[in-house]
Amino acid sequence: MLKIRKFKCCKPVVFLIRISPMTKRLICLDFPLKVALVLLFLFAPPIFGEDELVFWNFWDPKFILPVIQKFEALHPGIKIRNEQLNWGNGLDKIVVAHANKRAPDICELGSTWTGKFMSEGALIDLTEKVRDLSDKLAMWEPATWNGKIYGVPWLVGTRVLFFNKALFRESGLSPQNPPETWDDLINCAQKIHNPKNGIYGIGINAGEGHILYKKFLPFVWGNGGRILDETGKFVFDSLETKEALSFYQRLMVYGLKEKQDILDDAFKRGKLGMEISGSWNFARYPKEAPNLEYDVALIPRPGKNKGHTSSFLGGEILVLFKGCKNPDMAAEFLKFITKAEYALPITKEALVSFPASKEAFSDPFFSADPRFAIFIKQMETAVHPPVHPLWIELESIINDAVEKVLYGGDIDAGLKNATLAYEKISKQYQDRKNGNAYSESTSSGNKSESGETLGFVSSPLSIFLLAAVSLGTLFNAILLLLIYGEVKKNVG
Repeated sequence: MLKIRKFKCCKPVVFLIRISPMTKRLICLDFPLKVALVLLFLFAPPIFGEDELVFWNFWDPKFILPVIQKFEALHPGIKIRNEQLNWGNGLDKIVVAHANKRAPDICELGSTWTGKFMSEGALIDLTEKVRDLSDKLAMWEPATWNGKIYGVPWLVGTRVLFFNKALFRESGLSPQNPPETWDDLINCAQKIHNPKNGIYGIGINAGEGHILYKKFLPFVWGNGGRILDETGKFVFDSLETKEALSFYQRLMVYGLKEKQDILDDAFKRGKLGMEISGSWNFARYPKEAPNLEYDVALIPRPGKNKGHTSSFLGGEILVLFKGCKNPDMAAEFLKFITKAEYALPITKEALVSFPASKEAFSDPFFSADPRFAIFIKQMETAVHPPVHPLWIELESIINDAVEKVLYGGDIDAGLKNATLAYEKISKQYQDRKNGNAYSESTSSGNKSESGETLGFVSSPLSIFLLAAVSLGTLFNAILLLLIYGEVKKNVG
């Protein structure tokens, strides 16, 4: 029995409360047992989910869960928890999770993001684990850093020139002879362009991050230009880039400047003669515009005897963060999910990207529509942007320079400003690296300040004592709640 005094009108009233056997046992725990429980809580290995791997990706679970189920069936005891990200804030979520040491075991990264994470030492070196895949998959460049492999290519994609065959015929152009050079492209756009009737020669991307550079840089690359040289020097301010920008200025006179989805929609409605776009339209147009007559072609080269066709190459890379609980089994899962048979369903339904697996292209799916052959041909000369820790910032600099030119800005001034902007962020990056190195060296050498004076904070014993006190407080709070529950039940 437990005596509880309740005061009412200054007269004490005593209630006798019956305590349940479980509560009594908890109350009567002696100190050594409490200490044992604290130690067990602090140092015992986890008993739940120790073989569960968390997989973050951007795809509809209907594509991912069947693959996970097959993998788990082949590996009893291994569980993979699928979590879907969205393209709107997925990168931000990954960055924050990594900064707070809560990154997933397995993660899908856009191929232009990998430079940041590889350079920061955030990813597990997979060189020996996936060496046997080197000839089976395409696009290893964004998975490689300083000669080591930190990811596995999963999906790849590029862009080609879409053109409206009906508008070509109406403008006196032959759909059998799509433009092959820059001058051809301008000529076709000029003949089709009729803005009074809501018809535009070509779609030009504007006002949209992460997209514009993918449409413009192919003309720089095809003209022999680059963004960075072998030493990492910014060489975007070059004759090749200036020629490409000058061409782009002349082309946009006959263009509709809009975001990608608006341009795709205008093309679907027969209001756009040409646009540079991706394979996702193959999933949309047959359903939304079954009567649309269109075809695709390689992106035009600078001239008949100059340069070559080029395009943007990108895709998805699967990586393991350094906190991965079971790297060997996670690497086996990467090798499993990147097989052609498991990557193909994404292509066949979503049509956003193609499998990185070279074996996949022998599937009848790709020979059923001859337009797919153009995409595959374009990938042979497509270029992946530089794998760089500052690519996200670099991308913004390039987009800004190109967009200003599109709206009448001076080419030389725009490229000069781009160079200055890169030099600024590059210096800030080096300062941060040097600062971190200095901070680490001083903190390790200045023990009198960080180790001895503040020894209470940093010693393992003090950390244990603080944790024990916190857990003891929590334990007592639970007991009080149990007693309160008994009191309420008896009083009621």
